[in-house]
Amino acid sequence: MFNFSEFINDTPIDSILLFIITFSLLIISAYIGKFIFKRKKLNDDIADDEAKIILGAILSLLGLLIGFVLSISISGYNNRQQTEENEAIAIGNAYQRAQLLNSSDRREAIHLLQQYLDARIEFFKSGVSDENNQWRRVSLEKQATLWEIAVKEANQSPNPVIASVLTAFSDLYLSQQKTMASWRHQIPNAAWFLLIFFAICSNVLIGYNIRGTKGKNWLILILPALTTLALFMIAEIDIPGEGVIHVTPDDLISLQEFLFKEGALVGKLD
Repeated sequence: MFNFSEFINDTPIDSILLFIITFSLLIISAYIGKFIFKRKKLNDDIADDEAKIILGAILSLLGLLIGFVLSISISGYNNRQQTEENEAIAIGNAYQRAQLLNSSDRREAIHLLQQYLDARIEFFKSGVSDENNQWRRVSLEKQATLWEIAVKEANQSPNPVIASVLTAFSDLYLSQQKTMASWRHQIPNAAWFLLIFFAICSNVLIGYNIRGTKGKNWLILILPALTTLALFMIAEIDIPGEGVIHVTPDDLISLQEFLFKEGALVGKLD
């Protein structure tokens, strides 16, 4: 049985496809409004006034909806930036605590942290693709191995120092899970359908208001173009790790250059 709610929620939102479809729909809507009613009649003045009132109301609602959805997408973007920074802090803290392990375990833990950091950087670069899930699995495997090292030392010599190492390694998992919680689309698909519906209605009324006029048909493209660009920008911000506007692992890369640059790792392991 067809479930309309599941269809809306499960439909993927692609920013490029959204741009093409939305722009096409809005242009068609505007020209439908302009040509379907053809010429104005002599007694259309009252209808025109009513249409202008409705158009103003719809444009106001459309502006409010775009502003509201934009604020949601920016909030999600800022949240993803914060989680990337938190991961860098957690990895740096784990690196410091790894110095408290014995020499053999310290060497292995630092190498694992280097591989873990590489995996997290690739995770942020790979967006929402299958490669993204692959790098997530790699980082989880490194976390599990690090935890086994810390647990082994804790069983051998339980003390507050080793407890701090366990806490630092546990924070790696917590920071990654917070990233995963934010690594999704923040705007529900129903909101996209509502925005597009309001945009179509407003463009039909725009075309209706300029029906019967000759020439300057290029002016009818202004609202579809601006509305489509606004929706495209929102979609780009809302896609985690992909598109023109996305979170880049700048803090993680800086940490990698600082901790594991050539010669620095050798000095720590000796």
